[in-house]
Amino acid sequence: MQVRKKYFILIIAVIIFSASCASTRTSQSQYQEAAESFKRRDFAAAGKIIESQKEINYKEKDRVLFFLDTGMLYHFSGEYEKSNIALSAAEDAIEELYTKSVSKALVSGVLNDNALDYRGEDYEDIYLNIFKALNYIALDEMDSALVEIRRVHIKLNILEDKYRELIEIHNSSDNPEGEIVPRKNRFHNDALARYLGLLLYRMEGKFDSARIESEEIEKAFKLQTQLYPFSKPEIPPLSMDRENAHLSVIAFSGNSPRKLAETFYLQTTPDVVWIVATSQDEEYVKNVVGFNNIYMPGIKGGFHFKFQYPKMKLMGSVVDRVDIVIDDEIRESLDLLENMEKISQEIFLIKQPLVIGKTVIRTVVKNMLKESGKKQASESITGGNPFLDLLLGVTADLAVDATENADLRISPYFPAYARVADIILPPGEHTISIDYYSNGKLIYRDNRGKADIKAGELNLVESFLLE
Repeated sequence: MQVRKKYFILIIAVIIFSASCASTRTSQSQYQEAAESFKRRDFAAAGKIIESQKEINYKEKDRVLFFLDTGMLYHFSGEYEKSNIALSAAEDAIEELYTKSVSKALVSGVLNDNALDYRGEDYEDIYLNIFKALNYIALDEMDSALVEIRRVHIKLNILEDKYRELIEIHNSSDNPEGEIVPRKNRFHNDALARYLGLLLYRMEGKFDSARIESEEIEKAFKLQTQLYPFSKPEIPPLSMDRENAHLSVIAFSGNSPRKLAETFYLQTTPDVVWIVATSQDEEYVKNVVGFNNIYMPGIKGGFHFKFQYPKMKLMGSVVDRVDIVIDDEIRESLDLLENMEKISQEIFLIKQPLVIGKTVIRTVVKNMLKESGKKQASESITGGNPFLDLLLGVTADLAVDATENADLRISPYFPAYARVADIILPPGEHTISIDYYSNGKLIYRDNRGKADIKAGELNLVESFLLE
């Protein structure tokens, strides 16, 4: 009777612990609620839904994600000041959290990265400055826009060193529990930031600075062919035509990548290791994608492990052509300048050795402790009762599995592609629309109405179809 009482108390403790693990899982329900508004381009309504979820699906540790989500939705709804406030709050929190990342990372050694403050994906940290720059341009604050462009270059310069430093600190710690090998960064120069910089410098008459940005665009396409495997777009002229006007168009399309969970379950029977692999689809539904076994003479039965880490799924775009229509006449197709999702994936891969390495090390350590605990419990609590040992083992396995969840936090509101055009027009009023095509069919017309295009000014039109 005493044994059963002890075991009942143990079961209750495990259940309570497992329930508390909600903080170690990623919530995505807020995006499902906002999806319909987002799809019909009611970004203000989508933003209100996200804001209403702040106390439910965004904890204090998720504040960066909340600011990124609301900041991008504010941008698309034309609330540029509110967008900059939110994106600046995200950027400030990212910088603050990075300084604490080494010490706080110890927590993830016990649970998982979901238990940590979300520091944002590095591509989110870089592209938020692009959208802050676009906000400032819309607010006619060109100097502030240039500050944001410069911040992109600064962040890219330190990107590889940041993760190399974290990995070195891990490997040189007193008890690293395994060595992690860093991955080399292949992204050093962002053509989209350079393009915006060129337009801003050109407008200000800083033609030498505009020339440098133009040369850097050339280098981006020449030295980063894995990220820019398409023809370089036509570079805008470095000086303004003072008699005519320049109309600059940037069109965004597609959806930002998602993070999905890759899971491996290992179960041992005498001399055999059984492996089941599962993977999430775009709707976060888990599907079995593999089943195998490995013959390993001498291995004991009864061991159970769960490994889970995030992979990046590129969402792409249905858009394959974008035209600029001026005064009811198609002037030209916009050139692809940046595959933002491809760059997002490249930056994501820089930290994957750290993420996967920590996952494997953490899982092995936790499960070794679990197996030791099961053995001790069998001796002191269950008294070697086979049924109670089995029940205890299954419960312990489920409890530890519940703590091993990939960190899938990521903002879904960044676009996947950026296209550009720079057109010379007579100054004055022009009717402008941007047409989006898929497989030769017009799927959306962004009618911008009449715009007063002025000589000597930055006449930038931003358009987007996030599909």
